[in-house]
Amino acid sequence: MKLVFCFSGKTQQGPVRELVEEYSSRVRKYAPVEIIEPKALKPQRRDGIHVVCAPEGTTLTSEGMAALIERAQSSGTRHLFFYTGGPEGLPRDVAAAADMSLSLSGMTFNHQLVRVMLLEQVYRAFTIIRGEPYHK
Repeated sequence: MKLVFCFSGKTQQGPVRELVEEYSSRVRKYAPVEIIEPKALKPQRRDGIHVVCAPEGTTLTSEGMAALIERAQSSGTRHLFFYTGGPEGLPRDVAAAADMSLSLSGMTFNHQLVRVMLLEQVYRAFTIIRGEPYHK
């Protein structure tokens, strides 16, 4: 299964970019990763599960995120898409096309930081699935 992260706009240079690269590299140890950063975010037309990150979405524990990823893998899902919006949030067509809305928190975070938070949680999920010691 390929993980596709669809981020609205480019990731800024500096510490945020470094962390995005670090966690995407860690995730690549478990699954192929593709990062898409268009100016205008659109729903991907490839088959898979499409998850948007939005404050009003379902809140999962780290173990719940691991279960989501594990179910997608075991069901033969080809792509697992994660979408994060920009400063104005998600475009309506992206939100409408989603299979699931996921909340990383009830609080509002800078759209650049959300990328790091999401990638870190996906990495943590894989370490939970594999029984590795990262998650405590």
